[in-house]
Amino acid sequence: MKLIGKGSKLNSIFRLKCPRCQKGNLFLNRNPYNFNILDKMPHYCSECGEDLQREVGFYYGAMMVSHATTTLIAVVVHFTVFHFYGWEIAPNLIALLSVLVVMMPVIFRTSRAIWINMFSKYDPNALVNKINRSNAKRDYHR
Repeated sequence: MKLIGKGSKLNSIFRLKCPRCQKGNLFLNRNPYNFNILDKMPHYCSECGEDLQREVGFYYGAMMVSHATTTLIAVVVHFTVFHFYGWEIAPNLIALLSVLVVMMPVIFRTSRAIWINMFSKYDPNALVNKINRSNAKRDYHR
């Protein structure tokens, strides 16, 4: 399994792409700081047709991923601030809140990408299979 590059989970997660084809976008808008549509995702991948909204409440599990990510960030920020200021509470809280407020949209989206990648796998033939499925539907309705 590749660590990074086409076909890897990290490629799909960091680029916020469909886990099956890694071409379609997971979110309608690429800008995570557009708060009006921060969480808006297409129901199906525009490229391969992968169902991105598996069931109602599917992304509740992404909250656990977000919690773990936020905890990791908090530990890193704490040790960084501790190195410079010691056990002072004010610098710790100010630094932590600043980093988390700025990173919240990125953490939110990345957590969803990690969550869906846990349940999907890369298929290099996903686009070909979509064409075959659409041809089969067309032939069936004739």
